[in-house]
Amino acid sequence: MFIKKLFTLWFLLLIIVCGAFFFFANAPIQYAEKTNIPMSQPSNDELLRYIQQYQFLISEVSHALRKEAYSFQLDYGILPNSKIELLVSLPDKVDRKAKQHIEETILDVIKANELNPISFQITLKNLYEPAAAISTRLSYNDVMANLFEAMFAQNFGAFSVDHSMTSEEIQVRINLTDEKNDKAKKKAQQLAEDTIKQHQFDVEAFSIDVQNQIKILD
Repeated sequence: MFIKKLFTLWFLLLIIVCGAFFFFANAPIQYAEKTNIPMSQPSNDELLRYIQQYQFLISEVSHALRKEAYSFQLDYGILPNSKIELLVSLPDKVDRKAKQHIEETILDVIKANELNPISFQITLKNLYEPAAAISTRLSYNDVMANLFEAMFAQNFGAFSVDHSMTSEEIQVRINLTDEKNDKAKKKAQQLAEDTIKQHQFDVEAFSIDVQNQIKILD
C-alpha cells in the first residue's frame, strides 16, 4: 500500500515538473505571439543603418517587380521580432494569382542576394489603405504616392514630391513652380499633413518643406 502511494506521488510530481517545464519553455513564444511591442524603439540612427543595409535589396525588388509590369509602391520597415517587413502597396484590382507571383518574385530576389527568407515578412496591402502599424517604417513611398495623387487632383500643375529620413526626422519635400503664391504653398502643406494623418502616422515626426524652385519656361 505504501509503495502504491509513493508511486502515485512520484507520478504526480513528474506531471507537475513536466508541465512547469513546458509552460516556462513556451512562455516567451506565447508572449511574442500576443504582443508586437518591441523591447526598445530603434533610434533614428539605427534606422539609418538599416536603410543603408537594405536599400540595395529594395532597389533590386523594385526592379524585378517593374520588369513584371506591376503597378505598386514598395516600402520597408523593422518588425518587433527584428524581421524586415517588405510592404507592397497595390491598386484595387489585383487578383490572388498576381499577388502570389509578386510574393514569389520578391522571394527569388531575396534568395539571389544570398539572404535568408525567414528574416523577411512580405505584406501586401491596398495603396489607399493605411498599413497595420506593426513595423517601424524605413520608407513612406505609399504616403508620398497618395500625396502626389491628392495634389494632382487639386490641379497644382507641375510639382514634385519626395522624402528622406535623417537622424532627427522624416523630411518631406514638395517643390512647386516659381509662380505659385503662399496660398498654394499652404494648401500643399495642409494636403501633406492630411495624407500623413490618413495613413495614421504622427505628423509631428515629419518635417514638411514646400519650395518654389520649378522654373516654367516660356
